[in-house]
Amino acid sequence: MSESAKQWYCLVGGVRYGPVADETFREWIRLGRVGPADMVWADGMPGWQPLSSVQHTLGVGLGPPRPSPAPRVHRPHRGGTVLALGIVGLVVCWPCGAFAWSMGNADLRDIRAGRMDPTGEGMTQGGRICGMIATILGLIGCCGSIAWFLLVGGMAGLGSR
Repeated sequence: MSESAKQWYCLVGGVRYGPVADETFREWIRLGRVGPADMVWADGMPGWQPLSSVQHTLGVGLGPPRPSPAPRVHRPHRGGTVLALGIVGLVVCWPCGAFAWSMGNADLRDIRAGRMDPTGEGMTQGGRICGMIATILGLIGCCGSIAWFLLVGGMAGLGSR
């Protein structure tokens, strides 16, 4: 596996993150999301090591120091809720899909900004996509129904002349 194709894992404040692509991991280091004392691991390493002992192999300087070693607190993700709404929107009630789409957009923005737990990104993305499909199909169905009623009403009006 090439150095640039590595998938990284890290322990920050007792919370495990990963796998993360090499480029994303380097960005986290530059932003200070992963500090010198945080434990990291990638395939090919003998075990978990502090970032300070492997940072030289990444070719990136450490980011700004964190103000305290206290764990970063993320809001819990709502991936399960977004996914459930997206599925309900597809199967039962398409307006639920619109809620999944909206919540998914907001939550993905917060996950990528580091304000929400990133472990729910996959479920959130899946629910958002289901919500998009449900909403679009629901709107197509509504437009089709309106067109049908206009067509049938127009034909009924022509027949009564």
